[in-house]
Amino acid sequence: MSSKYKLMSLNLANLHAGDGWNLLATILLPAGTTTNFSPKSPANADAMSVAELKAYALREFEKAND
Repeated sequence: MSSKYKLMSLNLANLHAGDGWNLLATILLPAGTTTNFSPKSPANADAMSVAELKAYALREFEKAND
């Protein structure tokens, strides 16, 4: 199934110098505008590939907005 949203960028950062990572995603909306989204990082983020992290971020955005 194709998404009506498109992931434009994804950053993985440790903003608070702790053990947790922050995902920062930019999503292209159907109207052509963008929005930023910061889903909770999965516990196994260190073991995930870039493709898996991208799919995870888009899936979490879809769950929150559909």
